[in-house]
Amino acid sequence: MTSWGLESLPGHRVSARQGYVVVDVETTGFSPARGDRICEIALVSLDTGGEIVDEWHSLINPLRDTGPAHVHGITKQMVADAPVIDEVLDEVWSRIAGRVLVAHNASFDLRFLRDLPGSQWLTETLCTQKLAPEFIPHGKWTLSACCERAGIPLSDAHHALVDARAAAELLRFYLRRGVSWAEKLESAATRAPEWRPLGLPQRRALQR
Repeated sequence: MTSWGLESLPGHRVSARQGYVVVDVETTGFSPARGDRICEIALVSLDTGGEIVDEWHSLINPLRDTGPAHVHGITKQMVADAPVIDEVLDEVWSRIAGRVLVAHNASFDLRFLRDLPGSQWLTETLCTQKLAPEFIPHGKWTLSACCERAGIPLSDAHHALVDARAAAELLRFYLRRGVSWAEKLESAATRAPEWRPLGLPQRRALQR
């Protein structure tokens, strides 16, 4: 059994959830190694053809100040009654298991996800920022700049769900150009461990 809600379950195939899941996190800073923490997380799920099938998001109590509120708009008062990250990990991992994890500037989001219990199984990932030069005219590669050149509306940037939706639309933009990440999809579906709750205390999401 792996830690925190992930284990193999005979007769229940993770490939039933095959597809992509786009993640975005808002954080108190840049480095979990220096004590920075997630203060909002969003996940947008897509099927293998790029159709959005589900989304989920929550504010997270980082058990410290929320950092640059002038950037992400999250204050200490907003997260006072929010779950801590451990209290939503069952939800987070269940939505990621079996899917290719996608993010814009993925190294940033993965830095925080891989700091969490149970993250050692995260394998197949895509970065919409690194992929952008293959699909849109050259320029700045921020999420807002990429969306503008791809004709994707984006307002209220640095809200986790808004940014996750925008990155999901970027992924769909790429997929409509005939690309396929079949090997990554299959690998994520077959290599990711199965998930089920371990009965640890969990709480409902709290949204802005």
